[in-house]
Amino acid sequence: MRYFLGLIMLVLALSGCSDAKPSIKENANAEKETNVNEEEEQVASTSTELTPPEGLTLKADNEGMVPASIEIPALDVNTEIEKVGRLKNGQMGVPKGFDTVGWFSEGAKPGAPGNAVMAGHVDSKTGPAIFYKLEDLERGDEIIVKDNDKQTLTFVVTGKEKYDRKNAPVDKIFDYAYGSKLNLITCTGNFNRDEGTHEERLVVYTELKN
Repeated sequence: MRYFLGLIMLVLALSGCSDAKPSIKENANAEKETNVNEEEEQVASTSTELTPPEGLTLKADNEGMVPASIEIPALDVNTEIEKVGRLKNGQMGVPKGFDTVGWFSEGAKPGAPGNAVMAGHVDSKTGPAIFYKLEDLERGDEIIVKDNDKQTLTFVVTGKEKYDRKNAPVDKIFDYAYGSKLNLITCTGNFNRDEGTHEERLVVYTELKN
């Protein structure tokens, strides 16, 4: 009997049990993969994945306003504006809040000659975010921007385009333009689970109302 018990234990030891714990190497690989996924998701959630051109042309930095709030009556949007800048990888950041809008403060100010750019999230893990219905805007809809002194600028939608997130025309979106423009950005298209972001970017183009 002892012989048979010893033989069974030897076979189990050689074959491995189904509930054996992962090796140290397997644990390390799993942890590494998790960290990579978390880093990709973090970048996707803090960036527009659009890289503004270096040395943006700002013809009149002393013109325009520092925006504090934005209202879009057609979408029932009325919220605060955060300043966002350029991340270490060169991409435009996005607001920390899912119910606020981020203004790219290294670019043009609203009301100044050029392209002022703002971005907002389309959704979150818990549901729709501030720019969930941005695609519903139509030509002629108004966007109202205010500063802390309650001065108001009104922009009118002139068009909208969808771009692949890796091939968007960043010069057109961010760099100098005649007149005073305001471009609104959010995510759209299919969601890429491996990279934690949508495959396209929606840009709504507007210009200052006379």
